[in-house]
Formats: sequence, C-alpha cells, structure tokens
Amino acid sequence: MSAVAEAGRAGRRGGRGGGGVRARLYGRAYNGRTLEPRDIPSWDEYYLSICEVVARRSKDPNTQIGCVIAGPAREIRSTGYNSFPRGIRDDIPERSVRPTKYLWIEHAERNAICNAARSGTSTDQCTIYVEIMPCMDCARAIVQAGIREVVVSSKRMEQYSSEYYNEHFGNSETLFAEAGVKVRRV
Repeated sequence: MSAVAEAGRAGRRGGRGGGGVRARLYGRAYNGRTLEPRDIPSWDEYYLSICEVVARRSKDPNTQIGCVIAGPAREIRSTGYNSFPRGIRDDIPERSVRPTKYLWIEHAERNAICNAARSGTSTDQCTIYVEIMPCMDCARAIVQAGIREVVVSSKRMEQYSSEYYNEHFGNSETLFAEAGVKVRRV
C-alpha cells in the first residue's frame, strides 16, 4: 500500500490526535530526515535584494539604482528604477550621457512614488528601500509622499563616498531629520 493510501486510512480511523494523515505523510515524505536550517533574509535584506533586481531594468549606461516602497504590513507597494519618463524615447544616445542625462532620466525614488500615485496606492507611513542615499529632489518627494523611513544599502553607498556625494547626502539626511523621517543604513 502506498504511503498516501496508508495515511488516508489512518486519518479515517482517527489517527493520532486527529492529524494522523498529515503527520504520517510528512514523516514518509522526508524518510525520517530532519530539514536543514536555512538562512532566511531579514526584511531589510529581502527588500534591498529586490532593489538590485529592479535596478537591472535601468537603461542608464553608468548608474543603475533600484527602489522598493514597503507598507507598514511589509507588503510591496511600489518599485522604481532610474529611467526615462513614460513615453519618452530611450534610444537616443545623447540623452544617456552626462550632463544631459540629468535632464532626461528620472530617479528610482521619484519613479516609485509616481508609480504608486499612478495606481492609487498610498505611500503614507511607508518605508522606502533604496540602494544609495536619495538626492535632495528625491528626499523632498519622499517627505511629501508621507514616507516615514528610508533604508539605504551601506554596501552600495561605499561606491558613492566622495566629497561631492558626502555633502549632497548630508543635506538629504538633514532634511529627513527635520521632517521626522528615520534613516537607516544596513
């Protein structure tokens, strides 16, 4: 008799504690082996790893940044990456080079906020996960969107440590502090 049939008979007979079918199938399915423990990522690691995947959608030849907005119940509300606005041609090479690209390419954070707004999804009281510290334009948008926490990748930030970036990111952190938005580097 198969394990399924045997377990089914045990369940009809009442089995142990009313859960005989489940216990027997489980034991047979794994041949008595114990399950190996595995590393389950923290929520921060989980969302930052999604940021890395989302960033791969960017057509910016130099910088690919991803962003995830998560709600208070840890559900994904929106994602974004640095890209051209909807409907704008992204196949004109001159638009992708510095300094012209700064006029044409939208940042990941504002894209995520706009994507949420476009679908009618609230960002109030949410957490935004982004690979690097937001610029001042994005920081203002984050505050205005009601986002309460910013989580930044320490690993990715290592690539952006220069006097220029330190000053700009410092301004963003000051803005967040004054607005009561928590910032964490993980």
